[in-house]
Amino acid sequence: MVLSIGEILVDIFKDGNNTTVFPGGAPFNVACNIAHFNGDIAFYGAVGKDEYGSFLTDFTKKTLKNSFIDVIRNRDTTQAVVTLENGERSFKFIRDNGSDYILDVSNLSKFDLSKTKIVHIGSLMLSYKEGIAFFYKLVKQIRASNKALISFDVNYRDDIFPSENEAKKIFIAAIKEADVIKFTEEELELLTGSKYILESLKILLNDKQVAVVTLGKEGSIFYSKDKFIKVGSYPLKPVDTTGAGDAFYSYFLYSLDSGLDINDESSIKEALKRANIVGGLATQKKGAINVAPNLEEIEDFLKKH
Repeated sequence: MVLSIGEILVDIFKDGNNTTVFPGGAPFNVACNIAHFNGDIAFYGAVGKDEYGSFLTDFTKKTLKNSFIDVIRNRDTTQAVVTLENGERSFKFIRDNGSDYILDVSNLSKFDLSKTKIVHIGSLMLSYKEGIAFFYKLVKQIRASNKALISFDVNYRDDIFPSENEAKKIFIAAIKEADVIKFTEEELELLTGSKYILESLKILLNDKQVAVVTLGKEGSIFYSKDKFIKVGSYPLKPVDTTGAGDAFYSYFLYSLDSGLDINDESSIKEALKRANIVGGLATQKKGAINVAPNLEEIEDFLKKH
């Protein structure tokens, strides 16, 4: 089982005079996608006691069989205002009194950790002291309670940290706690100052960690101490790139939970190939929820291309 923990929020899309509200939040997107693949998934997050919180709680009950959404009194459900231009998106977060980072390790009792193979953690919590405290308590409890792999998606957003230097310190420390990490090439350069992906990965990771790096239309990379594997993507013109990285990573985590052998190069290439397809097809629809293809659609795409 994959247990995904972290931000659940509303994505408020503004396209000209039109405004549309979708469920969102990177770890929540990952959870919903893995459910779409019929994977074994659980989710824990927090919302405010407001209209958006009720909307997200109701949506989660319909979408995920195994979840716990904590409703925090006197807190607001976090919002991400998304503006689209030529298929690319920009974010502005509204979360000064947000709820997404008000999490409690005691709520892990809602889940069967003995059956959990991967604990995936979202990064937005790290922009507040409450979220940072939870992150390290969570890591400590997971390490003490079972042998689950800890997954971490950097998912850097520059508008939620006091400064770039502060964010770099926080992320570099958090990365050290994870077993599997997802980066973009831009995040690697930000964190290390190097334009070379392999050099950046060697700087940030130890010999026991593995990583995947998304390269947009160029595909993706798998990295471990003895492997550096790049797999190209299929050219698709994006409608909306929101959630494409989450879609890609959700398939990779699904593969890992389903028994992907990270020591076998051919298996890694097959997983990345399909993850690239999932990420690419997710850009053909607006929003980040219910945009990833299912397993049958992935195989149909492979047959046609």
